[in-house]
Amino acid sequence: MKYVILTALLIVSFCNRSNNSDEFSVNESKWYGKNIDNYEFTLRINCFCPQERLGPHLIKVVNDEIVSVNNQPYDPAATGELMTIDELFTFVEAGIDGNPYRKTIEYNSTYGYPQYVYFDYSKTMADEEIGYQLSDFKVI
Repeated sequence: MKYVILTALLIVSFCNRSNNSDEFSVNESKWYGKNIDNYEFTLRINCFCPQERLGPHLIKVVNDEIVSVNNQPYDPAATGELMTIDELFTFVEAGIDGNPYRKTIEYNSTYGYPQYVYFDYSKTMADEEIGYQLSDFKVI
């Protein structure tokens, strides 16, 4: 009996991982299929971080590189490292592969980019959770 339950849990786990992977792949393909290199968006970060890290940050990306944050030249020393949408996809993929305790990922229906990402990596560790919320996306 315990082997039946274990097998069922493994199947459910594999199906959930497969569904997450499929949803990720579909949306990643949608994003890259748009060939968008120049855009801006507002980013809010949810973490146990200094206030200046949390945002909101108006991020401008030109040729797939962050060029300004809040209408100032991008300075990671001031805001912490921020990500382009391409880099966010890399982060999300690594997060999914890391099999976190909890995760929530919502993708933009038009462009496919992750518009809400939340990872809680460990049930027993406090304050390691991280979340990103993108809004006001616009191609420039």
